[in-house]
Amino acid sequence: MTLARLDRPTSEKRTRFAVVADPHVSPDAAGTPKLYHQGVGRLRRAFADAETRDIDAVLSVGDLTKDGAPDEYTQFDECLDDLSVPFFSVPGNHDAPKASTDVYQHGDEHETPPIDRFVAQYTTGELPFHLRLGDIDLLGLNSASTPDGELSTSHDGTVSPEQLKWLDDRLAELDSAVVLMHHNTPQMYEQLRSYAEAAHPEMGMPPTMREPDRLVETLQQHDVPLVLSGHLHIPGVAETGTVRELTVPATCSYPQGYVLVDIGPNGTVIEYVPVAAADEMAEAHAERRTAGDTSQGLAAFSAIQLASAPLLDDWAQSSE
Repeated sequence: MTLARLDRPTSEKRTRFAVVADPHVSPDAAGTPKLYHQGVGRLRRAFADAETRDIDAVLSVGDLTKDGAPDEYTQFDECLDDLSVPFFSVPGNHDAPKASTDVYQHGDEHETPPIDRFVAQYTTGELPFHLRLGDIDLLGLNSASTPDGELSTSHDGTVSPEQLKWLDDRLAELDSAVVLMHHNTPQMYEQLRSYAEAAHPEMGMPPTMREPDRLVETLQQHDVPLVLSGHLHIPGVAETGTVRELTVPATCSYPQGYVLVDIGPNGTVIEYVPVAAADEMAEAHAERRTAGDTSQGLAAFSAIQLASAPLLDDWAQSSE
């Protein structure tokens, strides 16, 4: 299913990569719409399917683990052993160490490995990172943890001033770049808020990006054509001026899929690829639809998004 056809970015040499989001791997967790008992199977299926599609790499926009426990990282790394193409990821809020005052993680008995472990294992060796993939420059940001090794007390996102300076400098050197981050731009959240007001006023908003103005200004100033994000577990496209954000659905919860990004001379095609069989998808939908007001609203929003695809079609507009 085509989620979007964009006139940018373009690439003389065809570049194709898969993007997975929010697998939330856990060997023993249960009891939420994240369907931990399906998680490893869905992630392995995404990896296996992506490798049949002539890709240059698999990328992730974060939340590889349920809560960053060592055994969760071990299980994720076992899944990576099956993957023969390069893999790179930015961290999600569930991957980064949290202070004990954090409302989501208070009482956990494990010690999340430091963010340096994530950097060494899943990036180019630095964070933020710059990756050249085919003819495409990919810039990965850390929106999930604080600078200087301080422990975050929130699952909200933030991009530090140091990263913003790095991003500004790198974008100034590049003709075009794709940006990866876990959290979302304000415009994506605004879509959810508008939907909630119209159809699900009881639903709450997931943790958001704090103080996003400078980040958005930097993306707009350099005319970034595409931002890839995760976090919300939904398929979505948001526009802020000429900046387009594609929010990747989760592999762990409904609608259980990943995306293929195909960049060529005419533009970019983004395809949603489901990783669950019909009965598994039905279970995922039922679990998310019955897990409270926010989960119910997100399930309905996801279903509407898929039914409305493609969510953006620049090629069709340019051909009229």
